[in-house]
Amino acid sequence: MNEAIDRNWHPHFRAYTEMIVNHPNYKGLFYERAEDGRVKWVVTGKSEKGQLRQAWWDKQCRILNIPIEKGCYASAARKLHPTKVKVCQCCGKSLSILYEYPNKNLLKKINAHFGLTLNQTDCTIKDIIGQNCMNKADTLFWIDTFGLKLTKSDLDVTIAALRQKIIDLVYKDFVDKCQSPLSPGVMSNCPDRFDGFHSDGLCCREKTDKGRHTDNMKTYTQDRRAYEEWADGDFNLANRLMGEFKKGSKTYVCPKCGKRRKMTADHIGPISLGFCHSTNFAPLCQSCNSSKNNRFSKSDIDKLIALEKSGKTVISWHSKVIWDALKTKVKNDEDAKKLSHVMVQCHQNVLKLFSKIYTTCGTEYLERFLHPEFAFYDYRFDDFNPLHLEHLNIIKKELDSTNKRKNAERYKRVAFESLEDFDDKANRKITFVIEQYEPTVQKLIALIKSKSYTKADSLLKDLIRVMSMNIKRAMWD
Repeated sequence: MNEAIDRNWHPHFRAYTEMIVNHPNYKGLFYERAEDGRVKWVVTGKSEKGQLRQAWWDKQCRILNIPIEKGCYASAARKLHPTKVKVCQCCGKSLSILYEYPNKNLLKKINAHFGLTLNQTDCTIKDIIGQNCMNKADTLFWIDTFGLKLTKSDLDVTIAALRQKIIDLVYKDFVDKCQSPLSPGVMSNCPDRFDGFHSDGLCCREKTDKGRHTDNMKTYTQDRRAYEEWADGDFNLANRLMGEFKKGSKTYVCPKCGKRRKMTADHIGPISLGFCHSTNFAPLCQSCNSSKNNRFSKSDIDKLIALEKSGKTVISWHSKVIWDALKTKVKNDEDAKKLSHVMVQCHQNVLKLFSKIYTTCGTEYLERFLHPEFAFYDYRFDDFNPLHLEHLNIIKKELDSTNKRKNAERYKRVAFESLEDFDDKANRKITFVIEQYEPTVQKLIALIKSKSYTKADSLLKDLIRVMSMNIKRAMWD
């Protein structure tokens, strides 16, 4: 939210800001006051004031022994918050900052089973279970829903004792670990917001953030991330296969955690590291898939190398240099984690380079690296089993329609929108070494503007290779 919206503060939120800025947990964290006396709650992360806040949060992570990596500031913000309750700026509602609310799918299941009409932030999961676990059938619903592992002795107790056991396990396995299918009442937003959390809560998020309107979020979960990452691969086929995972209701034993749950499609090679958006999926439950994030293991790398040996393409053209240089050097999971850090640095620098090209030269040159033609096919699957994708029979049919043409245009539009917004959304932990090659970048831009695309292609690939090896020497060697 911007400052103009911030002025429409709910009185409860204004009281909350005063309580927080005066709390000793936030001593030394930069803030100012406006002429009307209110706290200037928001600063821009890349501004000088934002950097002051960033340094403060980095210091808190070190004090709390939280490694500075993805998700670290959210963890620090939750630990530092004195009440664990945030007030929504828009409606004034008090919300838990912990993962205590059902996500939409879980809420739909709960409402249908118990005949309720709950909204996401009406009750915490503790209260929902407490009020809707009164008999054996209720306990079985909660045990099955969360995949809880209980022994015979655990079950051989009173309903009240079993109800408390279920609540304790849900908090231990999901709330404390920040796991789906639960959601926090408010999302993290360090260092822009003083307390490290978005000003609007889950109660009002869809109203205030157009990008999170229901229809937009449905579209986002289909394919948008792959477009934004400029990932190679048949995006249409990959999206259709991901949809096959989503539409099924059957549960399987998750290969990672061993719990019986519905499977989701996990990219063995994360597209945020430069891997393809293709059918190279591994089945994981939603919880394990979310916790994996953009990291991968030694086992994942072995699978990717085996896929390559079988003739499949796993890595996007722009990230192949760093992948080929390091994939055989990974000896254990720690090496794999290190490789993920190297690859995300390389990939983000490539996107930064693409952003420079787009903002100075337009779309024509870069559009040659996109593949909207993949949109003009339809797919269906025979013998779909998420645990045995090697047996999958893919039936492909060429198809042209208004919807297909719209999908092709959307694919291109989102790809270029991501480059346009790149600097605003860039990860603060990335070191952009591409800035060291500005003379070469300008030479590349001159070639593109003169439409010398063959020479430009050669220089672009050389620049990516040199830049990637520079990052490799700094982070791996």
